[in-house]
Amino acid sequence: MRSFLACCLVAVVAILPVNVAAAAPDEQASFTAKVLDLTNAERKSAGLAPLSLSRELADAAQNYSQVLASSDCFAHTCGPVPDFADRDDQAGYNDWKLIGENIAAGYPSPDEVVAQWMASPGHRANILSPNFTEIGIGVANGRGRFGTYWTQEFGARD
Repeated sequence: MRSFLACCLVAVVAILPVNVAAAAPDEQASFTAKVLDLTNAERKSAGLAPLSLSRELADAAQNYSQVLASSDCFAHTCGPVPDFADRDDQAGYNDWKLIGENIAAGYPSPDEVVAQWMASPGHRANILSPNFTEIGIGVANGRGRFGTYWTQEFGARD
């Protein structure tokens, strides 16, 4: 049976007084690359190997960020596929032995969201887990009450 690690703590949320406009594709790619760099810098500081970007986990993360941005739901269980294991599987991330998820909302920059994840014990544990080897990152802006929505999907395959 596959191990299952879920960070089910709701991310620390900062409510910002302004809504962020929808990110352009170039900005989205820049933001996700920066989150990857910052996440791997935290892992390096802890003596851990960097995470590799997984296209499947990135698809799952981006899709879930869009679900959060387009609804009034902010939890790990929103939308038509409420289980992140199912979302990862549907994105093609199969044969995994371990997965995890971080979400956050209201942080307009990669620096701010990674800092907040690192300040939260559950989210920090996902980022610094030596058992994870891959990551996917998503960011979306939308009509949701917090403006910017972030998702990190973590995994390790057999």
